[in-house]
Amino acid sequence: MAQSFTTTYSGITLSPITDVQISEVFDPRAGGTHPPAFPFKAIWDTGATHSVITENVVKKLGLAPISKRESHTGGGVVNADVYLINLILPNRVEVVGVPAACLPIQGMDALIGMDIIVRGDFAITNHNGVTKLSFQMPSTHDIDFVRNPDSFKKRIPKPGRNDPCPCGSGKKYKHCHAA
Repeated sequence: MAQSFTTTYSGITLSPITDVQISEVFDPRAGGTHPPAFPFKAIWDTGATHSVITENVVKKLGLAPISKRESHTGGGVVNADVYLINLILPNRVEVVGVPAACLPIQGMDALIGMDIIVRGDFAITNHNGVTKLSFQMPSTHDIDFVRNPDSFKKRIPKPGRNDPCPCGSGKKYKHCHAA
């Protein structure tokens, strides 16, 4: 069953940020008690191959590194520690076993990269001056605005012959645009 959420921003945003919770790695299917998850802010970045957490997250969760990874950043190539975490997105959408490098992020505690985004369907819309970010996991259908341009249009029922014409002329539909 797919898990999903949608976040709406006031106005157009160039930096889609969501509230997330992060815990040390835990497989909820194995039973037992889920370790504590703490709230953080995360930015979605389709230009990042892997997800990232900051030193603040590492310290708050008391994490130990599992490996190192060469990470390409704006400041150059860095050999960063990697930690295994669970990422809990809005609406309790949980991503289990995320290997996240520890790197500084300006004003954020986490960065959600393509390693998470490709696990499902990700869309950003900017309709009527409002940005919405939607994500569902796993993917349940194909989204193709070119091949299926009408699949996402709002369905408006056809007016009855004696209904007012939706063009606003004041005439009955049968005497206006149905003619």
